[in-house]
Amino acid sequence: RRDVAAVVTLPSGQKVEGRLERIDDFYITLTPEGGMERTFRRDGDVPKIEIRDPLEAHRNLLTVYTDKDIHDVTAFLAALK
Repeated sequence: RRDVAAVVTLPSGQKVEGRLERIDDFYITLTPEGGMERTFRRDGDVPKIEIRDPLEAHRNLLTVYTDKDIHDVTAFLAALK
């Protein structure tokens, strides 16, 4: 989870960007580069939050592939020897 970043846009328009430490329905905590952890209270869609996870597309595929798909790929790769 070290590569997951977040951008918090406050109602004032100020943006705070950093490594995502924790997020739930009530709070988001991030660490800006070279800074200390900051926690923001969430109330619905305020503040605006953008999550940047470089592995998100790969994680989403886990719900798409079946066990049979994985077995088929493994069998194919084993046959390449």
